[in-house]
Amino acid sequence: GPARRRQPRTAWLLARWPDADRAAWEQARSPGGLLDDAGLAAAWRPATVNGALAVYGRFLAFLDRDGLLDAAQGVGNRLTPEVLTRYVAQLQAVSAPRTVASYVVMLDMVLRALAPDRDWSWLRRATRRLLHRAEPSRNKRARVVPAVDLLKLGLGLMREAEAGSGLSRKDRLLLFRDGLMIATLISRPLRQSNFLGIEIGRQLLPVGAGWSLVFAAAETKACRGMDVPYPPELAGALGHYLRIVRPGLLALGRKRFPHGRAGDLPAGQRLWVSVNGTALRKTALDNMLAKRTTARFGHRVNTHLFRDCAATSIMAEIPGQVRIAARVLGHATLQTTERHYIVANTRQEVSRHQKGVLARRR
Repeated sequence: GPARRRQPRTAWLLARWPDADRAAWEQARSPGGLLDDAGLAAAWRPATVNGALAVYGRFLAFLDRDGLLDAAQGVGNRLTPEVLTRYVAQLQAVSAPRTVASYVVMLDMVLRALAPDRDWSWLRRATRRLLHRAEPSRNKRARVVPAVDLLKLGLGLMREAEAGSGLSRKDRLLLFRDGLMIATLISRPLRQSNFLGIEIGRQLLPVGAGWSLVFAAAETKACRGMDVPYPPELAGALGHYLRIVRPGLLALGRKRFPHGRAGDLPAGQRLWVSVNGTALRKTALDNMLAKRTTARFGHRVNTHLFRDCAATSIMAEIPGQVRIAARVLGHATLQTTERHYIVANTRQEVSRHQKGVLARRR
């Protein structure tokens, strides 16, 4: 598509919001009491709250930048059809269609919480049109790879690290860690925040001769607890990582930065750590996956795409077992799995069905 112009994406922090908007936010987040109802945003999860703050803060920054922000104006009067048209045009100059639609969907949700007495039906109609018109900016089907190939990549990297021919100690440690992360992620395709947040003794627990991954309901997007065994075939590799690789990375970090690095998250009991001896960040995980998967498959397979690969492989190898895919991904409903994650080749499925029909006839 045409190159998008760079425009400021600064979002106002809550402290900078106009008084009326901050008061409306506090009311929306209020848990309520004996005499008053809870706000519409009172039960939002932390990730939703952070997303709402960012989206509305960006909207306020846009209003200020375009001379449309009137601090004395009521919160419900800030967005009109004309203002939305102008805002969407600016978003479309810097973001993909689906991203723009997601911003407006979140803005709709925030405004309904901040100004619940307003009629926002027109905004809902606009969001539906944006979602309908949004086309994927990338061909997801072309980027999905079989789960078994991702597992082979992870196992291969660990074998290469153990062979260690011509590699420095740091490279061997990183190679093994990367391989284990890839193998774990495709075997247990967790969401990125859960994957990076695994702590030894909290989410990663010893059970008999193996391990379990345990997440409380409050830690998952679907608000459903998760207790699954860590892949038994990777238990030996995990043990080596915990005994040798992880301590080695932490030691390298202490040597490089004896007093730590400002802004880095301490490793603590986090399972995945960096060569700096700190908890692995989202950016570092993204960069690692881009490097390892591009070298193998010719394109990047990011954390979220691992979930697509897992679900699609299940449906391709075990036709009709969408329930298994839903459980693996931790979805509350089958519709979520089918709508967002399963991109199995239609021709392959039709061919398999036809063979089954012919077999029954014979």
